[in-house]
Amino acid sequence: MSDLDALDRLAAEVFEGYLVRKDLAQQFRGQYPVPTYVGEFLLGRYCATTDPDELAEGLAIVERVMKERTVRAGEEELFKSRAREQGTVKIVDLLRARLDAKADSYKAELPSLQLGDIHISADLVNAHDRMLTGGFYAEVSLEYIAALARDTGGAPFRVDAVRPIQMSTRDALDTFVRGRSQFTLDQWRELLLRSVGFEPARFSRREQDVLFARMVPFVVPNYNAVELGPRGTGKSHLFQQVSPYAHLVSGGKATIANMFVNNATGRRGLVAQYDVVCFDEVSGVSFDSKDGVNILKGFMESGEFSRGKESIRADGGIVMVGNFDVDVADELRRGHLFGPMPKEMRDDTAFHDRIHGYLPGWDVPKLDPSYFTAHYGFVSDFLAECWSQLRRTSRMGVIQDRLEWSDQLSGRDRKAVNNTVNGLIKLLWPDPATDVPDDALAWAAELALELRRRVKEQQALIGAAEFGKVDLGYRIGDRPEKIVYCDESVQHRRRDTGEPDSAASRRTRDSEVLPEPDPAEVRYSTGAKATSYAAGDVIDGRFEVLSILGQGGFSKVYRVRDDVEEEERALKLFDSAAGYNAVRREIAALRKVRHPNIVEVFWAGKTGAGEWYLITEYIDGESLDEYATGRRHLRDREAVDVALDILDALIAIHPDSARIEELDRKKHGADGLSGAEFEEWMELQDKGLVHRDIKPLNVMLTRTGAKLLDFNIASRVGDPVRTQSGTPPYQAPDANLTRWDVSTDLFAVGVMLYELLCNGEHPYPGSLPLAGESVIDPRTFRPDLRPELADLLVRACAPYRSERFSTAQEMRAALHGVRNGKTSG
Repeated sequence: MSDLDALDRLAAEVFEGYLVRKDLAQQFRGQYPVPTYVGEFLLGRYCATTDPDELAEGLAIVERVMKERTVRAGEEELFKSRAREQGTVKIVDLLRARLDAKADSYKAELPSLQLGDIHISADLVNAHDRMLTGGFYAEVSLEYIAALARDTGGAPFRVDAVRPIQMSTRDALDTFVRGRSQFTLDQWRELLLRSVGFEPARFSRREQDVLFARMVPFVVPNYNAVELGPRGTGKSHLFQQVSPYAHLVSGGKATIANMFVNNATGRRGLVAQYDVVCFDEVSGVSFDSKDGVNILKGFMESGEFSRGKESIRADGGIVMVGNFDVDVADELRRGHLFGPMPKEMRDDTAFHDRIHGYLPGWDVPKLDPSYFTAHYGFVSDFLAECWSQLRRTSRMGVIQDRLEWSDQLSGRDRKAVNNTVNGLIKLLWPDPATDVPDDALAWAAELALELRRRVKEQQALIGAAEFGKVDLGYRIGDRPEKIVYCDESVQHRRRDTGEPDSAASRRTRDSEVLPEPDPAEVRYSTGAKATSYAAGDVIDGRFEVLSILGQGGFSKVYRVRDDVEEEERALKLFDSAAGYNAVRREIAALRKVRHPNIVEVFWAGKTGAGEWYLITEYIDGESLDEYATGRRHLRDREAVDVALDILDALIAIHPDSARIEELDRKKHGADGLSGAEFEEWMELQDKGLVHRDIKPLNVMLTRTGAKLLDFNIASRVGDPVRTQSGTPPYQAPDANLTRWDVSTDLFAVGVMLYELLCNGEHPYPGSLPLAGESVIDPRTFRPDLRPELADLLVRACAPYRSERFSTAQEMRAALHGVRNGKTSG
């Protein structure tokens, strides 16, 4: 061993009796058929000292115990013989039990002795019922009783006593918490890493962070995680070697009875017996019933599962680890990072959504002996006991009023990242009375968001587009919001693979302008009607119709599966080339917009039958219409969040009016515009759109927020008004009748929010906005509405633009300020 360093000496002083030299544990690893924590249990009993003489004496005892009580291959008959000759033999082994229904008695199993019909009392089984759900390591006193052999026809062995391999000290956590105060953050990080066998100096800060993320399921109830990556990076190490509160399910079938509850006996399964259940080599795991994955999915969501009419709650976390056959870049090129999962889980985005964190196993180096520590660390079973007791505590109070998640996180996203932050803080600051610095809170938030974002990006690659088009971010105090990304995804997007693209992908990238029909075709197609399709039909030999989504004045919209791209999309089929051409220029501009609150436009084309179509993302959600009419209700904060989402969308499509005016003045001045300024002016003019038909039917509520869709009649800002279209209840009474401007969109958002907050009531009599009319005070319908929110609605719905907000940015800032004032409802 290397000489004691400063951390060794500090740890020995603070945690005397709870430490063990980790290189001693390593020297037993592989020599005896037991996990590392079994050896450490004995080392902790006899070698928890830094005194060289005591250490040597204790080590000799441990070696003797391991030699005398563990059964190596080929020694089975020797131990059986000792039991017969001596009457009793003590062994350290995995102890399992089962109910023999025919004999109405329990039978124990000791795998290393290859014995499966050992007599054991019901009292012992009931006192240690984990032996019924996969078993646990214990010191077992095994008796040989000749009379039993004669009475039972050859089963003479009986378990006389059981001593579990674990240190269940009630004051373990108090000792742990008190000792933590004597260490700096970096010292504590290093001690924890040494305690699970690693030498911190061999790992980068990033690699250490992944190792800490592996520990989170041990301190947070019902925490679900996945780690996939190359072989040899120690993914299953914690779950197999470090804690008796974890259970490793190796590749093969997992039964519902073993995992959840045995209906025949009523005994609870692994998730109720262990803090963490880890599926190793997860690609080979399957359930004995087709309902197994659904039961697991439900449990991962709620922490409950049903047994008949009874709902059973358990707090075991689910962790899945497995190997890539290739590196992460190749895995992304081939599909997505859930590829190695079992087929029942691989493409199930609903299952993936229950996963709180996807750990990047590829960021941990392949381990060789140099990565394992030769210094002191906590005895594994003491550490496991402290972690298990930490599960009953929470550090979520640290987040209150300090950490704010971005608006785009869904409910499941927030649950996931809150759990991860809670776990990381508990690991490093276990004392609830200890302050956590802002920088440390930012570290936890960023790591939590990265682990969750990785889940959502794979869901997006599988085909559920709404999952990936969100910016997961956080803000601490007055600091600016920070968006978190996954490095491997950024690199994948930048990497030029050299692989051939699909025709659709080439069209998407090669042209910023959608294809334009021939003028003659446009002229002669007016009044035509496109073919009507039903579910099951295939459009243009590639788009299978799944359902009909809706029908407008000059198009039908279908939900389709694109057999070429293997994605689910929305396909708008235009009745005529004229109908398509009328919106082509505006939709082409919209393609340049990538925003989570705006429907994404992919490409347009013409079928072999000569019909024009547009392909957009398929949005899985519900229309806002029933809420705006008062048939259903949103809480005030939810309604405000919908309006904020739509205003965010408008900020993305509306022009930067102030910058345009600035460039316009310079353009007409003496010096004119530079080449770069002229390009900027052209781009601003080109991108500026007015939706013109914002209304509840054109807003969809999804799990990631509200989305604005149907840009059929969108126009460029400044374009002449040629048609009076849109929906009258949402049209501003003073709409500019010569040139389109942003005012009509902002008025419509105000009316929509008014209806959401006032149970479907309109701000104008008869739902007809007229110049000269006053806005009905919203407190007429909602006396409990906060005054500042009521005032904002009156301003947003005012009949004259001079009284309303002038830009989406201004309106959003005002509404956001009201929202942060603890909106009622």
